[in-house]
Amino acid sequence: MRPRIRVTKSKSRRVLPERSRLTIDHTVAALRRSRQALVVLESQLGDLLARVRAPGAPVDGSATDRLACAKENAVAAMASLGGAGALFG
Repeated sequence: MRPRIRVTKSKSRRVLPERSRLTIDHTVAALRRSRQALVVLESQLGDLLARVRAPGAPVDGSATDRLACAKENAVAAMASLGGAGALFG
């Protein structure tokens, strides 16, 4: 028979310093902005691809401008991650 493993809960909770909490909050906010920008970029690419695949459907002239804007926003959002942005290529 195996001995029982006891799990003891720590009674003290480690609190992060204020500077670390601000860094974490900033990183989380930057990740949210990046995700939102990438979702918009994906949507723009999907719309453009659907129009290109549709036989006889004209491509909206402003589609390329919207795509370029979405790309710039995504790049800016990823750049705001600083060092964490390097994780994503």
